[in-house]
Amino acid sequence: DVILRRTVGTANRASIDCPCRASVRNYDPTQLAGTIQQGDSQVVLSPTDIDRVQWPGPEPIQSPPRATDPRIPRVTDVVVIGGRSRSVVASVPFVVNGELVRVELQVRG
Repeated sequence: DVILRRTVGTANRASIDCPCRASVRNYDPTQLAGTIQQGDSQVVLSPTDIDRVQWPGPEPIQSPPRATDPRIPRVTDVVVIGGRSRSVVASVPFVVNGELVRVELQVRG
């Protein structure tokens, strides 16, 4: 289990947490290329837990409107794995027939 965390607000910052079941794996040395560094991990999440708690909650109105699904973790989000906070480096959503079915994250830290 991991905790998906998004910090919101400017003056009064608050963390919005979502406990999630996840598959966490270290990258194989042969995969260390591009932005993947030694020590990075791959986290695979199902949107089931994200949808269940309606994470991250209602999005403030954006001008222009945000083009991405707010449920998809951003590079400003954090994943807590075994009590250790790790920064989201990359996020790849998998959408089938318009439905978010999986999110793969690259995390560091």
